[in-house]
Amino acid sequence: MSTLYPNKNDDDTRPRAGTIIWGTLAIVIGILVLAGELTGLVLDPVLVVMVLLVGTGVALIVGGILSMNRRS
Repeated sequence: MSTLYPNKNDDDTRPRAGTIIWGTLAIVIGILVLAGELTGLVLDPVLVVMVLLVGTGVALIVGGILSMNRRS
């Protein structure tokens, strides 16, 4: 069976860690842009992107490890 089209009767319908993490990253970026426009907050864009990417990478690794342990 292909993993692209999972079985409809699959009981494991939990959201994947990657989906939650990338969604959270998009929300954080949106909040930062909105805060910058509304308050005049000035952030170094390079530093913000570096921190967000490092945080996302760490969260993806931790989420993958937790998911691997849960399946075992």
